[in-house]
Amino acid sequence: MSHTTKRIVFAGGLALGMGLAGIAAAQDVTIRWALHPGAEADAVVNYFAPKYEEETGVRVIGEILPGNTLRDQMSIEAIGGTGRWDLGYHSPGWFGSFVDHVIDLTPLIEQYGFDVDAYPELVIDSHMRSDARPGEFIALPTAPAAPMLIVRRDWFEHPDEQTAFEAEFGRALDVPQTWAELREVAGFFTRDAGETLAGETLEHSVYGWADALGAGAGITRSYIVVLYSAGISGWDENYVPDVDHPVVIETAEYFVDLAQNTAPREAQNWGFLEGLEMFRDGRLATATMWPQGVGTVEDPAGNAAGNTGYAPLPLWEDNIAGLTQGTPFLGGGGVMVFDTPNAEEAFKFLHWMLQENAVDWAIQSEQFSTTAHFESEELRNLRPYYPDFLPAYEQVLQSVFIRQGIPEYGSVMWNGTTDFITDIYSGDLTPQQAQDRWVRDMTAAFRRAGYVE
Repeated sequence: MSHTTKRIVFAGGLALGMGLAGIAAAQDVTIRWALHPGAEADAVVNYFAPKYEEETGVRVIGEILPGNTLRDQMSIEAIGGTGRWDLGYHSPGWFGSFVDHVIDLTPLIEQYGFDVDAYPELVIDSHMRSDARPGEFIALPTAPAAPMLIVRRDWFEHPDEQTAFEAEFGRALDVPQTWAELREVAGFFTRDAGETLAGETLEHSVYGWADALGAGAGITRSYIVVLYSAGISGWDENYVPDVDHPVVIETAEYFVDLAQNTAPREAQNWGFLEGLEMFRDGRLATATMWPQGVGTVEDPAGNAAGNTGYAPLPLWEDNIAGLTQGTPFLGGGGVMVFDTPNAEEAFKFLHWMLQENAVDWAIQSEQFSTTAHFESEELRNLRPYYPDFLPAYEQVLQSVFIRQGIPEYGSVMWNGTTDFITDIYSGDLTPQQAQDRWVRDMTAAFRRAGYVE
């Protein structure tokens, strides 16, 4: 067949020809994504990437990199302009490293009808916007996460425990609504081996509360939610610190007492999700849990499965900001679109995965953040504990703190919190000494940055 004849044949089948051309073009596209380890990364690599290629011909390669080197590796490639990745993991605190290397998603959001309002407002502010690029959408959320309170519901409901608690504290035993109530409950349930709990003699000690208390990020992540729940924000619009407020010392003294007297000593070696096995195995009455840990807590092999209650973190009474529930740290991540020739194709993939297949994304990744996730009957019926977990987690996301968008946030607030609580916990400084140092260091950092004279 001559070249001319071929053209005639395809002209006669224009629609078919255009379809074949589209498929051929799609098959030439390969999207590469630098991923942080986790269930969401596994979902991309094992489920969504092959499904998308089957449907569109576009290949998606997810490269799961070590969490402790991911930021540096992405920075090197982005600054070097190598185009190695079209998509990259977005942690809100990392954006300064990538501000010059990602596209403004706003036109694509409008073009493809990506529903920004499906996310809670604070998730939008934290995971989609940045003061470094005002007026733009700079990333999409994939796994925003904040901690919540979990309790052994069957122990709280046991008649013997209810009677004993009411006799000691003069109120009903219930899920703590305030940090003061949490301290009472945690102390009540802290028991040695040989004592009785819920009608049974304990073979091992039981602790009233736990969270990660490991040096550095562990204890900081645990304590900072108490600090923010008291209404502290770090500084005001004039860069005047509020960490000199008396409530800061109150929260530190409370936290040290709670941690040293109701948590297992092993918690001082934990980070992030470590330690939830103790809750699973019946050795914790309450705990702070990030949503990624719900599968561990509800492991059918443990004795907490079906016996776990979920709630937002407690309220700090007399907080200075008029808050109505605990205010945890909004962490987790999202995805940036690098400035490469594949940027639009990469966004189309994200739109398909995160919104056109929103419920499927939640099922596969076990990450929840949108209206579709929290309203889905299919999701609620997927696990026996989801009807309790999902509404509580939706409430958590309505009151979280996000990192202020200045380059110095990490040093003045996160590292400042670390130094403050670590030295008080260890006894190296008094609370007043640690507070005075924090205020001094924060003020000096703001002067160096030119925010104040």
